[in-house]
Amino acid sequence: MKLARLLSIVTLSIAAVILSGISAHAGRGSEPMMFQVTNNTTGNVEFPRVHLETADFIVFVSDGDVMGPGTETPGQREVYYWERATGSLTRVTTTPGGESYDAARPTDTLFANNRPQYIAFTSTGDFDPNVSNADGNPEIFFYDMENQVFHQITDTQPPVVNGVPFPSDSGKCVVFTSTGDLDNNDGSDSTNPVTGFTNPDGSQEVFLFSLQNFDIFPTEGDFTQLSNGPVGTTSHSPVIGGYYFPRQCQWTAFVSDHDQLGIGTVGSQLYKYDRDGVGTLDIFRDPKFPGDLIVPPVGTYANPMISAASNFARGPYVVFNSDVDIWSNDSTGMNLFRFRTFHSRMTQYTDLDVGLDLNPTVSDGGGFLAFQSTGDHVTKVKRKFVDQIGEGPFNADGNWEIVRTRGKRKAWQITDTVGCENTNPSLEDNGFSLTFRSDCDIIGTNPNNIPQVFYFNYLDKDDPLLAPGVCQVSQGCCSEGNGCYTQIPGKRKKVSRKFCAPKNNCK
Repeated sequence: MKLARLLSIVTLSIAAVILSGISAHAGRGSEPMMFQVTNNTTGNVEFPRVHLETADFIVFVSDGDVMGPGTETPGQREVYYWERATGSLTRVTTTPGGESYDAARPTDTLFANNRPQYIAFTSTGDFDPNVSNADGNPEIFFYDMENQVFHQITDTQPPVVNGVPFPSDSGKCVVFTSTGDLDNNDGSDSTNPVTGFTNPDGSQEVFLFSLQNFDIFPTEGDFTQLSNGPVGTTSHSPVIGGYYFPRQCQWTAFVSDHDQLGIGTVGSQLYKYDRDGVGTLDIFRDPKFPGDLIVPPVGTYANPMISAASNFARGPYVVFNSDVDIWSNDSTGMNLFRFRTFHSRMTQYTDLDVGLDLNPTVSDGGGFLAFQSTGDHVTKVKRKFVDQIGEGPFNADGNWEIVRTRGKRKAWQITDTVGCENTNPSLEDNGFSLTFRSDCDIIGTNPNNIPQVFYFNYLDKDDPLLAPGVCQVSQGCCSEGNGCYTQIPGKRKKVSRKFCAPKNNCK
């Protein structure tokens, strides 16, 4: 099978001008703007992921007519990316007889050390001329965005399944899941400890692929098995952080239904792997927890996401959703928690009485969170907005909406829709730009409620995009200036009581 055909289209319309303006002036502004990235008339979109460093690209998967009505509709999942500077959509993969999916966000250029930006994804295709995948097995691939070249990273045979790759910010390493027996770490790389795990039983485990050489991409690397369980157990949802050089690829978080530490845990738990701790595994817990929480309560620990580990933040931070009363404050819903891996500390960020909070994503430094929710988070609107949007409640119907928070009290409900779903947000490092999936008619350009990719950003007040007549609703651009968009800013419910140790007699 020949190398996948690369298709791209540059939108020769006002939309391109609009998005070029975003590229030139994106940053920590205060004027909200929403843009509909795709205009599919059929099919689905999955898990859009924004470029962390500058939000220059959004990567997503779709089986629809992404390249425009009347163009080829693949009918199977393929990988695409959107470039903010030009407003162009590029089809990365063409997978006859198979599909390509699980696409990660593009890697950054900071501390990349001559590695090109690449997109990691899973595919049953045969893209790399140097490594055959004629058997159509699900393998991990890198797509070099600069040179438009594919590299097959795993090479396994059925029934092995590889999936959900998640690269570090700089691209030095990638974690993923596999049912294969891949570990070949012989200890020659002093920065990558040997775990000694093997996987002959074919259970689904988490693996780390670490590139050996900065100057040649993608050099041969070591596969290290990070989790280890018997047949029938599953480890999944791995994420890894770090572009700040001393902490590159140091911490991995994942979920497993196997008691990885042999301490009596039950059900699925959240684990962290510390490479610099000589490959130690541990439960996500605050060291201030009392003894009865060393073995975490049974419940849901899911959807971990990790921030960058910059040199000015005590990161990285891992966020996740859980229905466990981790803080012993009588929480009963599905809430969000943030764990600081460096100098461990657990913080509860939401405390819903009604509704669900899912799929959190976190900014560099841990200050901003974005997530999907059926709850009502804005409890006190800023005074200047009361006449315009009222005093709430703003999500009384329990619709899936996108919420962005800053610190422990500030909140913005980014979407305000009825009878549809806004899901799977992805947040830029600075916390000001995000992307998400929605089948809602947010702007007025999606009347058939087809799943689309949306982009949200805050602009400076003097941004050219905000000039009269530039941001056009007909072109999928929505702002307060053209009367199409109104954000819901304010304060959110304070999480009741910090964690109470037994000596406080507050249980």
